[in-house]
Amino acid sequence: MEKKDSRLLIKIFLCFYIISIILDLHIFYNSISTLIRAIFISIFFIIILIKEKGLKSKKFFIIYSVILLMYLLAHHLNALNFKSLVPGNFNYSFISECLYFYKMITNVLIFYIVYRLNIKYEDFKSPLKIIVLFITLSIIITDVFKLSYTAYDFNRTTIPIYNWFKSDVYDFMSGSSKGLFSMTNQLVAILLLYLPLISYESFKNKKISNYIMVILVVISMMMIGNRLAIYGTIIELFILTIIYFIKNIKRKLNITYYIFNSLIIVGIFMIIPYTPLSMRNYYYDAIYSNEKLDFMDNNVNVYDYYDEDESLENRFLEKEIDPQFIFTSYPYKYDKTFWEDILKQNNTLTGNARYIELQMVKRVKNINNNFLDNFLGLTYSRVMNIFNIEQDFVMQYYSIGIIGTILFLGFYVIALIYIMIKILYDLKNKFNEKNIALLLASAFVLASAYYSGNILNAISMIIPLSFIISILINEVRVKKEKYEKESILGFDISTLSLNKIITKIFSSKKQLFIVNINPLIILEHYKNEKMKDIFNQEEIAIPDGEGIVLASSLKGGNIKKRIAGIDLMLEICKKACEKKGKIFLYGAKEGVALKTKEKLEEKYKGINIVGTISGYSKEEDVLKSIKKAKPDILFVALGSPLQEDFIIKNKEKLKSVKVFMPVGGSFDVISGNLKRAPKLIQKLKLEWLYRMIKEPKRLVGIFKLMKFMILAIFKQD
Repeated sequence: MEKKDSRLLIKIFLCFYIISIILDLHIFYNSISTLIRAIFISIFFIIILIKEKGLKSKKFFIIYSVILLMYLLAHHLNALNFKSLVPGNFNYSFISECLYFYKMITNVLIFYIVYRLNIKYEDFKSPLKIIVLFITLSIIITDVFKLSYTAYDFNRTTIPIYNWFKSDVYDFMSGSSKGLFSMTNQLVAILLLYLPLISYESFKNKKISNYIMVILVVISMMMIGNRLAIYGTIIELFILTIIYFIKNIKRKLNITYYIFNSLIIVGIFMIIPYTPLSMRNYYYDAIYSNEKLDFMDNNVNVYDYYDEDESLENRFLEKEIDPQFIFTSYPYKYDKTFWEDILKQNNTLTGNARYIELQMVKRVKNINNNFLDNFLGLTYSRVMNIFNIEQDFVMQYYSIGIIGTILFLGFYVIALIYIMIKILYDLKNKFNEKNIALLLASAFVLASAYYSGNILNAISMIIPLSFIISILINEVRVKKEKYEKESILGFDISTLSLNKIITKIFSSKKQLFIVNINPLIILEHYKNEKMKDIFNQEEIAIPDGEGIVLASSLKGGNIKKRIAGIDLMLEICKKACEKKGKIFLYGAKEGVALKTKEKLEEKYKGINIVGTISGYSKEEDVLKSIKKAKPDILFVALGSPLQEDFIIKNKEKLKSVKVFMPVGGSFDVISGNLKRAPKLIQKLKLEWLYRMIKEPKRLVGIFKLMKFMILAIFKQD
């Protein structure tokens, strides 16, 4: 995709992102606005998919679409086989289910859009501030003028923030505010997603405007006044402050930032007693102690629900169970056995609404007694007919099963695991303040979704959460600046392709020692600074091991492909034919070097191999033979570390040799004494496994490879 097209598409998508928050206002928030947003994202996705060259990503989406369709069919067929004690539980809509699935896959589409357009945090900074100002100012202004909806329903707030301090106890519902927005939990989650980013901006740039925005978010959260809003704000600011402090303790500290955050946290604790959160506690204490507060006169009393059955009233009120559950969600009259069992449980459980929600849905699942419900779910329609379980992931498990949960929510978990691995592999560059803020925001919202619920099912949350996580993926996948070498555990390894290395070898005027770097060599010498210096001063160090490639990839490096020592040796032989270079073979058992010479002469007509000698010869005889032959290229096959030690010790004595290369067991393979892995195994990058199977004594190398990978992750160069 051309850069000009990409920038235009980024601007259009960011404009949509800003407009999307307006559609969260109650006046616009409905299934139509959800569908409009999903359709826009789909069209945008298709445009980018068409513009994208290559089939790799298209194949992924074809496979993903086929799996989704297979799952949808299985989910629908499973839904037709259903039994329940409650007539209302049977209600199921295939169309509603399809629309729900369509909404839920927008997270994957957004990831592809952000990934392909390579949208970074810098692109998002201005839209971020616009959205935060829009949300917070609308909450605060509408509250002050008593135009706001309460956080619990769509009545107007009657106790604005400046009246909180006039009474010891007030109606928490009338004192809470969510502006003109529709869903409280989603609004809180959005602000929790943006708070670390705004806080990061105040850390990076000491502008008064950045500090004001943090204050606006905090005030808005206190006005909303539920536990997630207030405690979530405290936790995020506290975590961010501590991590930034620890990370920068050895540098010049941003004292203003730490003082500001500390004052904000202290201020929240001082005001908590006056917030709707504290008033809510007074309210429920009064209800269940049969006490009347002044402001409760016009409120519905829970006792009113039980007029039809006084004995039932007393029993359930004792257990502090919400009457809606007993008369509407899962009526007592249809399943008395279930409710009698609930009544036998202690008040700690029965007074917990989420526990009751979960028990009702579990009961329906148990009555249906269908093993496939574990994998395909009871359907979203039916679970919502019972009650909207206030725990994301749990809600999805019961409604769409394990398979559906993985297909629709798996992206978030997999993405965060990938992000954390990328950061761990390159702490020095990737564990920066910006990525810390993005990661905290994403992880905290996902954790909050499990705690709070009603978040991950909503398009108003799917869009920003997927967008922020995708931006973070773009930030951590940024490759290191391309140099000819990159460092792994202190060893400088070439990032050049095989062809470029050959060109470099034959164009160099210096004496070259080609170093083969693999995990075992690194483990042998990574603590030896002297050996590292010797290896690093050499011009060419090839990545001779898949472990090296994997470590580079996870650290955001540029080593794309393993260069096997034998492959480089053969390419050098091929090029030496053209350049009329003289080659000497030293190493392996008696007669193997000579047989290797014969095989090479068969393969490369005109190759000039001027001498061979076995690896069991005396060193003085070896040196004498090499000096006499005056080769340009010397291949040494003694195995590591003997071959490297020989070259390091003697290269100054062998002035005629321009290229020294240790080649391990290459002579055995070329001569035919040892078979190399089949081509397919090589392409699958499993040659190391093939060699271990052929030579069981190499199995110990698995543990060494594990040790290497752990060191590569956690030990800084």
